[in-house]
Amino acid sequence: MASTENLPTEYRPRRGNLEVRLSRYFATKGAGAEAAGALASASILHRHSREGVPIDRNAVEIIVSGVAAEGGRLWGPERWLGDLDMFREPSVKVMRPWTEFLCTTRTIRISREVLRSWAMRDLSVQRMLNQALVYQLRVHDIVYGLDSRSTTARLAQLIHYLAHQAPDLEEARLLPFSEGQLHGPTQKHLAIALGVSLASIEKSMQHLRKIGVLASSGMGRANRTYTILDSDLLYTVANGAMPMAS
Repeated sequence: MASTENLPTEYRPRRGNLEVRLSRYFATKGAGAEAAGALASASILHRHSREGVPIDRNAVEIIVSGVAAEGGRLWGPERWLGDLDMFREPSVKVMRPWTEFLCTTRTIRISREVLRSWAMRDLSVQRMLNQALVYQLRVHDIVYGLDSRSTTARLAQLIHYLAHQAPDLEEARLLPFSEGQLHGPTQKHLAIALGVSLASIEKSMQHLRKIGVLASSGMGRANRTYTILDSDLLYTVANGAMPMAS
């Protein structure tokens, strides 16, 4: 498959085809047919390089692939970035969180004005936004909620979430080629996100490699690429099972 790394920041396949795919995506998230088409026509696919930026106050972005950090937490596919309170007047200034993209990250960027306009008059768009917020809260509880699981299980859960392929994005054919890898966060990013020590992350990484979940890496703490050898076993560990190294 041809690489997309050298495409311009706003990379656009043939516009009609792109609009169809974006419209299909918004429809799968609950928007009505007319609203889905309008939201698609007001959207672009955007490519962020590894950088730290404030999200444009006039736009909302949905992560398609890649990893973003906000407030220490790490977020992956289908995370909505930006102000989702569509009933707040546009003139009200809101402090935008600083977002750090930890690798080449692709997003759906949509005009907040268009999104707000449709949310004000179309219940299906209101429901879509509500479902997005509920999903984000659920992900936060699953990935970052404090529970009795070990650091290794919590790390496996975080890696599984960040590397997963979102079915709705896949169905709409918006996902780039996946190699079963997680790119972006260093071990320090992972430690901060989970609120544990760097030494704990290193120990858990070693265990995941010993049991055949992750491939070995010689980069140490500077490593930003994690190759997943067994996604089913990764999920098993994330749910609390702890296979022993052979």
